[in-house]
Amino acid sequence: MKLRTRITLSMLALVITSLLVIGLVTIWFFSEQNKQYHRERLERKERAIKSEMAFFSKEVEFQENMDVVIKEFEEELLRLSSVHRLEINVFNTEGEMLVAAKPDSIHSEYVYKKVPASALQELQTLTRIIIPEQEGDRHYLSDFTNLYNAQGDRIAILNIPYLQDSNVNQKDLEAFLGSIGLVYLFILFWGVVLTFLLSKSITRNLSALSERMKDVDLNHKNQAFDWVSDDEIGTLIKAYNEMLAKLEESREELAKQERETAWREMAKQVAHEIKNPLTPIRLSVQHLQATAAYDDPKWREKFKRTMQTILQQIETLTRIATEFSDFAKMPHATLQRVSLNKALFDAVALFEDVPIDFKTHIPKGDIHINADPEQLGRVLNNLLKNAKHAVEDVNNPTVIISLRKENESAIVSIEDNGMGIPLELHDKIFQPNFTTKSSGTGLGLSICKQIIESVGGNITFKSEEGSGTSFLISLPLI
Repeated sequence: MKLRTRITLSMLALVITSLLVIGLVTIWFFSEQNKQYHRERLERKERAIKSEMAFFSKEVEFQENMDVVIKEFEEELLRLSSVHRLEINVFNTEGEMLVAAKPDSIHSEYVYKKVPASALQELQTLTRIIIPEQEGDRHYLSDFTNLYNAQGDRIAILNIPYLQDSNVNQKDLEAFLGSIGLVYLFILFWGVVLTFLLSKSITRNLSALSERMKDVDLNHKNQAFDWVSDDEIGTLIKAYNEMLAKLEESREELAKQERETAWREMAKQVAHEIKNPLTPIRLSVQHLQATAAYDDPKWREKFKRTMQTILQQIETLTRIATEFSDFAKMPHATLQRVSLNKALFDAVALFEDVPIDFKTHIPKGDIHINADPEQLGRVLNNLLKNAKHAVEDVNNPTVIISLRKENESAIVSIEDNGMGIPLELHDKIFQPNFTTKSSGTGLGLSICKQIIESVGGNITFKSEEGSGTSFLISLPLI
């Protein structure tokens, strides 16, 4: 799951859980309030009944015929039951029923009812106890309290079974929940909206930072991420910006080291290549000095040959300097529409006098590409020259030049039947300063690769030792 989804679901779960907890607490609170209400109401009723019974006991006149007194007591009990809308039972101290009254009637259903033994025992030490009772689906609070005479002696037990009516509480609860239901819906709606906006705000900044991190380029300067808030995301972005600064320092240091390494390698290669022709020049001059005989015809012939050698070596030095210069500068290409057919014919024409069989398979219809004519000629000349050198020591030396179209590309193939390139040298062919010839800078193929890739092309080769080499150039067609 995405971070945005997790934040949204977490916030929604928090809001919904909060509403459920509030609802459950509300229901529990109403239930407890209902219980407390009934207990307090029962206590008030019990106090009122006891007070009125005490008042009755003071007013009643005891007579010899106690039936009259009992009759008056029953009438008073019936009156109290009707006034308070409660059932009232009176037991003797042994827990046996004396009289029972329901609202508007004296009843005898509970004549055989007794005070529970556990309650009777507790009433020995307590003045009042309340025992929960159940009759079917009706729940009662059965209040038992001792009645005392003027001397403080326990003379009877008053019992008030109190029905806990939950209908009123249920109606109040439904009314309350209905009232706050709209508030709950309002909170839920705005909770969803705020959660969505909050998660979007957080993830938008993180997504922007992620996109910026994807664009980090080790070869270019990267822009720092602006953030004004000093929060957790700000800390992350600050760390990202510090990383960019360190990366920039590392990039500059690496580039500096690479430049220094490249120049050191270049200097070593230049020194090595220049020493090669200088050695025969020095030896030739020293030999002339040692054998100087200006009037000797043989010496003059030797002098002539030595001068020719010196000039050849100077030409080699000039070529080495030129190749290194070309490799270092690589002049900017001027791309234009070029006929690849004509370029190949022109390149092959330079080798007409060479005793090698150059075979061409070039179609008549022009195949046009975008390239710099001078640089393209340099590539073809270099490859043909390499092919010529490769077949100098073989019988029936042959170089095959072919051109064809393949999809949206022009494919140039230059194949020779020379000795081929050893497998262990394949990975080094296009590396600067590497060459398989005794003379040369090793920059020719490296320069060819740069020129071909600069116009969107590709150069590869296939070679098998003892069977020849084939260089393939792929260039995009116009």
